[in-house]
Amino acid sequence: MKLYLNTDLARRYADAGLLEQERLRAKDIYRELMTAGEASPDWGVTGWLHCEEAAMQRAQIAEKAKEIRQNADVFVLVGVGGSNQAARAMIEALKGEGGPEILYAGNTLSAWELVRTLQKLEGKSVYINVIAKNFETLEPGSHFRVLRRWMSERYTPDEMARRVVLTGTYGSRLEEIAKENGYLFLSFPERIGGRYSAFSPVALLALAVAGLDVEAFVAGGSAMEAELTAEQGGIAAEYAALRSALGQKGYAIEMLAAFEPRLFWAQSWWKQLFGESEGKDHKGLFPATMTNSEDLHSMGQYMQEGRRILIETFLMVDDPGAELRVQSDKAFGDRFDYLDGMDFANINRAAEKATIQAHDAGGVPCIQLRLPRLNEETYGRMYYFFMIACAISGKLLGVDPFDQNGVEEYKRSMFRALGKA
Repeated sequence: MKLYLNTDLARRYADAGLLEQERLRAKDIYRELMTAGEASPDWGVTGWLHCEEAAMQRAQIAEKAKEIRQNADVFVLVGVGGSNQAARAMIEALKGEGGPEILYAGNTLSAWELVRTLQKLEGKSVYINVIAKNFETLEPGSHFRVLRRWMSERYTPDEMARRVVLTGTYGSRLEEIAKENGYLFLSFPERIGGRYSAFSPVALLALAVAGLDVEAFVAGGSAMEAELTAEQGGIAAEYAALRSALGQKGYAIEMLAAFEPRLFWAQSWWKQLFGESEGKDHKGLFPATMTNSEDLHSMGQYMQEGRRILIETFLMVDDPGAELRVQSDKAFGDRFDYLDGMDFANINRAAEKATIQAHDAGGVPCIQLRLPRLNEETYGRMYYFFMIACAISGKLLGVDPFDQNGVEEYKRSMFRALGKA
């Protein structure tokens, strides 16, 4: 179930001496992160480093998820950014059998979208999970008010108490609301930032409600944690070092490309992780994504012949998860007889291989990260790999990978515009 990182093609575009320097720095940063992270204020919110410790309240989560799966028609996950992306990526790719329909709220300020969500709830048995670390973010706060009003018109206070779960930091206003109304309260650990919260209760309840194997997911993260520990940063340090060496050579954009549409929301999670962690002090690679083969007919042109400021990381899946062969139909005369008998998995792999070859020949440094298959364990390994790599990469840049002052500035401006004192 291991992940495999292949950097052979991309290394040819980096200065060998600089790459070796960054590789040694990355390993040093990894060791410091894992040994001094808990004690040093320079390392910020690092409560996510050990998956088993982050994955708290699992028995409580399993019990509540069982109730929700038995009684709910719809489960609404209310959160924005790191408060929903890790769970959403897995749910949309892997959702298990049975259980409620899962909707997402608190991630937009569109009146049309919120009205559409409320319309989907009519006549349904509804449970909601509101996730907000300190309960100051506008999107989940405003949506909770609307959903709370909608539910109070349909359920008694006792019913409401069963149907609302709040996830936040202890001591926050959200915890006070939970106590005042008898809602279940789950921990959003103080020492874990939203984009690093995949293994915490922030994501685990929604995963369990979707029928996914939470224990396998945490085990996958823990297995990657052990692998990186044994290899002093291993493939995470290698990936971070290569990104740094290429960035110093003038590359400005990293494109995360996948030929598997089920990875679309995982790509969105990655985009937030690296964009919010590295985009500071006018530094960092700009994170972008492509879902192929569709985007090959648009962005593929730029990748092939546009400015040579891009590196491309291919997220590849060995097991396609399905089989479908092209049947022969010579009488039809559509001139696609060369596909007769081929499985679409092999057609997709051929397109993937050809794209890598073409983009490499066109001057794009190409990195390959291979996943054995898409399941809970693999997602655990992938999330942990990228989170560690991102923390190392930010430190290589000389920025704090755990804060987000730029995001806070837009929030302050928005609150002023809305009249908040």
